[in-house]
Amino acid sequence: LITLEKFRFVERDPQQKKYRIGSNAFYVGSGFIAEGKQKKIFQVMVRLVRDLKHTITLSVLDGSSVLFVERVDGTERVKVTVDIGSRVPAYSSAAGKAMLSALTDQEIRERLKRTKFQRVTSKTLTSIERILARIHKVRDSGFATNDEESTPGLFAIAVPLKDQAGATFAGLGVAFPTGVLNTKEEQKKVARRLWKAAEEIKTFGGATPGEISSMAS
Repeated sequence: LITLEKFRFVERDPQQKKYRIGSNAFYVGSGFIAEGKQKKIFQVMVRLVRDLKHTITLSVLDGSSVLFVERVDGTERVKVTVDIGSRVPAYSSAAGKAMLSALTDQEIRERLKRTKFQRVTSKTLTSIERILARIHKVRDSGFATNDEESTPGLFAIAVPLKDQAGATFAGLGVAFPTGVLNTKEEQKKVARRLWKAAEEIKTFGGATPGEISSMAS
């Protein structure tokens, strides 16, 4: 189990002291997963691009990182994109903060306890207390933002994707060049559109991590 944990085939729950399937096990098994929900989620992302005109991303929480597993590029001449399979620290990502908000403060501390917080930009959060304070705001508002915290010139908004039992399984985000959204009301309007998409995906019964991972294969 120690070896499997090292290579992320299993993960250890710090609270219950039990093991669960890790991300790499899903990647290896993704070729055997029947297509279904992931196609429906992709179609929702395509409709979001038609409405919002900018790049839509789907990501999962993997340890202390966000792993991008799918995207639909925006239609605007000036747009932001991400590489499928790329990672960013969860604490500096809109999707990461959206997914972290589903955890308790203690679970977040445990997940990030070995993280070396690096200041990528002048806006990057570099202490667990500041990160938790931001997560509290995400819980209140229902959406998270990334205002050039991970990448200069990027402003992103994301919401958690939940299954019918209320468990968060992924993050749904939209990436803008900075300056496109200039007011809080504009941000809330985008968040409302993401919430609507999240509710639509919820009617599919959510998705397992394996189904989400298979989108990147």
